[in-house]
Amino acid sequence: MELQMNDESFVSRKRWLRRITGVLIAFLVICTLLSNTLYALTLPQVTTQAVNQGPLDQTFKGSNIIKPVEVRELTGQAGWNVKKVLVRVGDVVQQGQPLVQYSNDEAEQQLVLEQTELNKLQFSVEKLEYDYIQSERNEDKGAILAAKAALEISKIDINLQQKKILDLQARLSSYQVMKAPFDGIVAAVNAKEGLSAGAGVPDIRLTNTQSGFQLELQIPSEIAESLTVNEVMDVYLPKQNNRVTQGKAASLVQADSAAELGISRLTVLLQDPSLVSGERAEVTVTKKGKADTLLISSAAIRKDHTGTYVYMIEERKGPLGNAFYATRRTVTVDSSNEHVAALSEGLFKEMSVIIESSVPLLEGSRVRVLTK
Repeated sequence: MELQMNDESFVSRKRWLRRITGVLIAFLVICTLLSNTLYALTLPQVTTQAVNQGPLDQTFKGSNIIKPVEVRELTGQAGWNVKKVLVRVGDVVQQGQPLVQYSNDEAEQQLVLEQTELNKLQFSVEKLEYDYIQSERNEDKGAILAAKAALEISKIDINLQQKKILDLQARLSSYQVMKAPFDGIVAAVNAKEGLSAGAGVPDIRLTNTQSGFQLELQIPSEIAESLTVNEVMDVYLPKQNNRVTQGKAASLVQADSAAELGISRLTVLLQDPSLVSGERAEVTVTKKGKADTLLISSAAIRKDHTGTYVYMIEERKGPLGNAFYATRRTVTVDSSNEHVAALSEGLFKEMSVIIESSVPLLEGSRVRVLTK
């Protein structure tokens, strides 16, 4: 009887011991899980994004004022005075149309004097012809030869004087009137009646409408690579309700200064007759990317003295669950814009990279991944 009671007491104590042990183990597991959870809450929080594949189109939008391709500065002859201005700013003129009239009293007086000298020579010819006739009547061979020579010399002098007068008249005619060298628009008028021609500035500035207008832009070289000379492009005119006109890439050159590294100068030629010098125009250039390009957020790209890299997520399995670590990976960026970067090497599709973190990361840092 007493032995049976002792066995029951032992079994009862053993049962309670197992229960207490189970509770302790459960408590330890709960504490471990809780501490692990609390520790996870202290880890750096990161947001990730998978590497995608697709084209990266790069777009450049630039604007500048339109300028004439050719602007000719015209000035009257030095020493001549402006007699009358025949055009105003904005006038459309035709080739050969008079623009300004000039006068020069000294040059005009010189022409009168040269004409008078010609008249004297012509009068002297009559006298020499009379002397020659008289010599023949007298049959004086010496007098005949002298009279004939004097007459020929006088005729030569007359021819030279006539040529001199013609040249002077031609110069006066060209100096008296400034004419438009081509069809164009008067851009500036500095000539003033009564003042000397070219008083420090050109009398007339004339734009050549036949040469058209040009738009000069500075464009990133990596986008400029997609353009070719003579390529036709759309040009937008904001002041004309964004009217679109056609332009042609006339030249594309790499900037040579250190301050403009990676910049190309694009000149667009415009032949629209309705354009106005000084009007602003806009051009949009898009470089199409390859369809199989690896793409990630530009926010994932990091740089230091060793190069360009990203942090990718490495998942490690453990007895209490999986843990995530930041692993550095060197990458090569082929091109990028404000939001997306295209990679040529370093990652593969569907890899998970860190694009945001609550604190600066180090290689091998354990992190807590947030769902975005």
